[in-house]
Amino acid sequence: KQWYQRRVPITAGGQVICYMGGHTQDQAGSVTLTASCSNDDYVERMSGLYTALHDFDCNQQHVLVFKKGQIVEVTRPSSSTNWHRGRIINGKAGFLPANGYLQKLDLDSCSRVVVTQDFDATTPGKLKIYEGQVLTVIAKKDMQWWTARSDSGKWGLVPAKYLKVMNVDGNVTVHTPSESPDIVISRPVIARTQSEFFAQADLSSVPRSSTISRTSGSRSHKDKRRDVVKISSSLVEGVRRRGVKYQTSKEIVQTVLEKLMEEYPDWNEQLSEVCRALGQESDLQSNSVDSLKLEQLFEHLIALTEDEQQRGWSCADDTAEITTMLTDLLALLKNANPNVIVHVLQSLKYEPLLTLVQYYQLEKRPALKKQILEILYEAMLLKPDPICSILLTSRLPVQLATDIQASKVMSVLEWQSKVFSACLSYPNVMPRSHYDQLDDRFITHLLCEMEVQDNPHDPEGMVPHTFLRCILSLNLHYKDLKHNTICSVLKSRTHATALTEMLLVAFNRADNLTAYFPENSDSVCKLISDMFGSPDTAELFFTNDVKVLLEVLHRNIIDRGVGDTERLYYVRLLDLVISNTDYQDHLHLKQELLELMQQVKGEESTDKESKYAAGRVIKKHKCLSS
Repeated sequence: KQWYQRRVPITAGGQVICYMGGHTQDQAGSVTLTASCSNDDYVERMSGLYTALHDFDCNQQHVLVFKKGQIVEVTRPSSSTNWHRGRIINGKAGFLPANGYLQKLDLDSCSRVVVTQDFDATTPGKLKIYEGQVLTVIAKKDMQWWTARSDSGKWGLVPAKYLKVMNVDGNVTVHTPSESPDIVISRPVIARTQSEFFAQADLSSVPRSSTISRTSGSRSHKDKRRDVVKISSSLVEGVRRRGVKYQTSKEIVQTVLEKLMEEYPDWNEQLSEVCRALGQESDLQSNSVDSLKLEQLFEHLIALTEDEQQRGWSCADDTAEITTMLTDLLALLKNANPNVIVHVLQSLKYEPLLTLVQYYQLEKRPALKKQILEILYEAMLLKPDPICSILLTSRLPVQLATDIQASKVMSVLEWQSKVFSACLSYPNVMPRSHYDQLDDRFITHLLCEMEVQDNPHDPEGMVPHTFLRCILSLNLHYKDLKHNTICSVLKSRTHATALTEMLLVAFNRADNLTAYFPENSDSVCKLISDMFGSPDTAELFFTNDVKVLLEVLHRNIIDRGVGDTERLYYVRLLDLVISNTDYQDHLHLKQELLELMQQVKGEESTDKESKYAAGRVIKKHKCLSS
């Protein structure tokens, strides 16, 4: 913990106010730039937007500077240090002084405005807004740009000409920078918030009154449809804010809408439109509570890895804070709208995933390593392409292979193997350098551990099944049998009982043990074909195993119809089994197999490949007809 001893002065107004990483000037307790939170009440009370009371200047890395009157946001308040984590209007994150420099804004006293025209923010510090959205104005920088906050928590600069001020009596004031005084339009606003809208508005007029437009006349069907989608998204978002899963939130909203349609038939047309819109995404996803939480968590992750003093997660006393952060992130990945998560990851170019990989390599605590792996696994399930490709080309597979060989904690080992097999099972090209490190030593370790009986570290006997998936997924990347490292290792072994038994059971049940994604190839079928491709590996199967396999092949060929690609695979595998085993010594199912091949060959169909393969079996293996 050498970095705790460094005493870096933090200055403000030309004077040293405290020391980063050491003690304050009066030695009254330790001060470090770690924004830990004491309790939920404190975090809720202190988080939010603040106005700077004084100029603050500092030349230290990760400390934010600001001018008097500037708006800043505290995202992670700390009750135990002199520093909060926060950000300024351009999005830059860092540390803010906790005492004397900031005053929290009273949002209830701020004016409310309605957006009259969409504005797509393209530069840092600007806020993307859409027509009909209700905002809170927190500062007026000048006559052209105001600082505003959306109901979902995002804030930034917005063009004042696109805003209508809402008076206390519900009227709207149009802000026109070149005109004075402001013009008051007597058109009432139906609601100041979404919840008030649904409480007060006549649902039959929802598409027409959910937004305020400068133009009069009928609106286009596209505009009305967009309004309906926004309304359905807002309803789901309202339920989601109560901590309910996204999918469950949609089901709740749909159930309520269906009940309303039963009770109020006159509303059926409008409510049914909202019901149908539940399956569509709207432009609200970038302002949803889930997207904001994800952005804050990812921002914290990146800040940690850029902190040269903290060295990521090297300090043992940060366990509770990091555990909470990872728990929140995992809960979001499981419960939030999947499209929102993907949207946030794409906007950040998937950088947080590589940050997690980097943290995993540095982290030594088993519990935290397990949490990181759970997060990476959930991310892969959400968007296999390109997340699996990103992780496969990173150092993660090699690091996991190293950890699998050294790990003795079963709960962590299970997740290491799971993420390894999931990452390698997706149909992507593995970097050439990975083949050199996922070598015969790693494969030998997996095979040896699978054969261990009564492993004290594995009382439930999970290792053989877990390691089998690792072998199956890795084998998918060997396209040429001649360069298949797994088969090369198997050739040197005298037995592989656990491997062959589990393979046959999975093959008989038609279980693809690495089917994490719909695009995956059948890894069980591939490994069995590779092993029966050579007599040296085929001999690892006992004679009874071969007989069982022949019975399974006979049944599967009969069950598959003409033109089925699986039938062609089974006929070709039958050829390999007869060619590379001692089949002539037992001739199991000889007559049945001959008749079946003759039937396939004599079919009047366009399945030429299966007919050719069956004829090849009859011609090549005279033992069947002798």
